[in-house]
Amino acid sequence: MQELFQRKFIVLFFLALSCFLPNESKAQEKTGQAVDIVFCLDLSSSANGLIDRFRNHIWDYWYMLSRCQPAVNYRIGVVAYSRFSYGRKNGYVKVISDLGTDFEEMSAILFKIPSRIEKGDQFVGSALFTCLKKISWSKDPNALKVIFLVGNGDVRLGPDDVERVTERLVANKIILNTIYCTVPGERKAIHGWKKLAEMGNGKMEVMSLRNRYFDRLAGFDLQLFRALNRKFNHTYLHYGLGGYKRWKTIINEDNHIFVTNTEGYRYRSLYKISDDYQKKNHHWDLVDMYYKNPVAFMDVERKYLNDSCRKMYNEELRNYIIYKKYERKKLSAMIADMIAEKELKERAQGLVTEKTMATLDVISMRMLRELLKSKNVILPAI
Repeated sequence: MQELFQRKFIVLFFLALSCFLPNESKAQEKTGQAVDIVFCLDLSSSANGLIDRFRNHIWDYWYMLSRCQPAVNYRIGVVAYSRFSYGRKNGYVKVISDLGTDFEEMSAILFKIPSRIEKGDQFVGSALFTCLKKISWSKDPNALKVIFLVGNGDVRLGPDDVERVTERLVANKIILNTIYCTVPGERKAIHGWKKLAEMGNGKMEVMSLRNRYFDRLAGFDLQLFRALNRKFNHTYLHYGLGGYKRWKTIINEDNHIFVTNTEGYRYRSLYKISDDYQKKNHHWDLVDMYYKNPVAFMDVERKYLNDSCRKMYNEELRNYIIYKKYERKKLSAMIADMIAEKELKERAQGLVTEKTMATLDVISMRMLRELLKSKNVILPAI
């Protein structure tokens, strides 16, 4: 009886917690400490695997940042450099994703980047100049603005003077942290990365791209959890010209993260049942549209609906939307229950420990935690 009570309590805790997570509407209202984070990633052959390390843990960043106390108005952006296909006139640099809060769309873009090794010059100065000029940084004078420059090689290469660019970053109150990816036989270049961090009012850390991740799954029914997620996805009823494509994005991003990071898969599941995602898809989902306007579904073009909905009369479709609405709530509770039960068991067994491995997500979160502390914001340990 006591165990049942604990389980119900944890479920209610997680569902209540989601009500306090930062959401899109709050971000648009500019509430909370503004936090802009840009990852500037080296995609050259010497940093091969870095893009995988980042995109496989994109949901870890959402999970951690959404738990800040007090809640913050955070945005993440991504700039990549050192790929020949990005063009010499651009310094082999490309803005992958400007600062934003749509983690699902960002994940979809990141997973379109080929993992192949591609020749390209490491123009760090050009990469940082792109971060300065082509990223939509917050205008809030109290905003925390941070760049994580991650890679290796000589920082002095390229047409843009990296020290002058760093000075301009500092003038714009943008902190530059550097994370050096170790390369056998490359020792001198690391000094340049340390100097940049010092000039940029940041810190330097070192990481290895060879580190492997481990997820503790003992006693957790991952296949059942995945089945619940699949049912949850089918509570979304796409409409409109781009509706099916956006619905497929849900499926694709679930599959991407399930294969690469099962812990991240759980974090993504929490994202989908949180206020960051719930009722935010009215522009393509009939259920969320119903929350916003309960009669608007009558005017949608039937040819863009799924096969079942397309054939329904208005009253049938309305009842089906309501059914999916409550099915979504039920599945949300079941997903939260499974995650909460796993965490409860691990805490009871003393298995919950702070991550200390020198990986990109752990290092960058640790560095970010120190910066947020200066703004009186607590970022929980990862």
